[in-house]
Amino acid sequence: MTRARAALLLAGMFVLGLACGAFGMATYGIHRLHHMHLSPEKMQAYVARRIASRLDCDDSQRKVLEDVVRRAGARIEAVRGETTPRIEAILDDADRELRPVLRPEQQKELDAIRAEAEERLHRHRS
Repeated sequence: MTRARAALLLAGMFVLGLACGAFGMATYGIHRLHHMHLSPEKMQAYVARRIASRLDCDDSQRKVLEDVVRRAGARIEAVRGETTPRIEAILDDADRELRPVLRPEQQKELDAIRAEAEERLHRHRS
C-alpha cells in the first residue's frame, strides 16, 4: 500500500510539473508573439500556418489559404490608415473566397477563429 501511494504521489507530481511547464511555455509564447515586430510577409505566413493547422487543411486547401491570406494582407497594408469597416469588408471577402474549399467542420472552426480575432481587435482598441 505504501509503495502504491508513493507511486501515485510521484506520478501526480510528474503530471503537475508537466502541466506547469506547458502552461509556462504557452504563456511565454503568447508574450513573445505580442512583443514581436514581424514584417507583413512573416505575419501573413504565421497567420496562414495557424489557420491551416486549426482547420486541418490538406495541401490544396493550404495553397488556396496562403494565396487568400497574402492577397488580403496586401490589401490590408494598402488601407492601414483607413477606417476599420473597410478592413472588415476585406476580411469578409477573404472569408467568402476561402469558405467554398472548406469542409463544414472547418467552416465552423473558421467562424470561431473570426470571433476570437474580432474580440482581440476590440480589446486592443479599448
